[in-house]
Amino acid sequence: MKFIEIAKKDLRIEFRTKNTLNFLFLFAFLSVMLFSATIKKPEPVILWIVFIFVGMLGYSRAFLREVETGTLEALKISPVEPASILFGKMIFNGVLMILLEIIIIPIFIAVFQIYPRDLLLAFAVITAGNIAFVIITSSLSILVIKSKARELLMPILLFPVVFPVILSTVQAFTMAINGESGDIASPLSVIIGFSIAMLAVGYLTVDYAFIE
Repeated sequence: MKFIEIAKKDLRIEFRTKNTLNFLFLFAFLSVMLFSATIKKPEPVILWIVFIFVGMLGYSRAFLREVETGTLEALKISPVEPASILFGKMIFNGVLMILLEIIIIPIFIAVFQIYPRDLLLAFAVITAGNIAFVIITSSLSILVIKSKARELLMPILLFPVVFPVILSTVQAFTMAINGESGDIASPLSVIIGFSIAMLAVGYLTVDYAFIE
């Protein structure tokens, strides 16, 4: 269970400094306030857009920190398998995402006065979409982490891959907001299917990425 130790190590560092968490919360909060001031007719999909923006900026930080501190090379020669490092980073990003949801979703509901008919289902859908987003972002981050143009490459690689997840999460979240849970299984199956597929892709490519 070395990936658990990797996640614990990153979480200890993050809770001590709170750099990434504060940045993600501040950006998400400002995005919600900006949307509330500029959009006359609020839509539930705005919440998912906020999480997309936050994820694009924040989730790749788990690997960038290793590059900036010079510990990536140490991880390469350590006895820890590359797959364990990748899965540990996914767990770390997932924990940050859940903490962010707990803070931002009540703020979003209060600001936009959008009250889901099935709150638990809406939260579950957003969480499923965010978990898929975390998996995809983490799997792609390791492929571009050593590139000098990684800030430009990441969105180019990310958007085509994550688009089905974005579309399916919007559909499922809208259904949960409106209490239309009868057909929600179809978009949820797409989200879960993409999560499993990208886990497999990450597992199969992480060794090559670390060698490079």
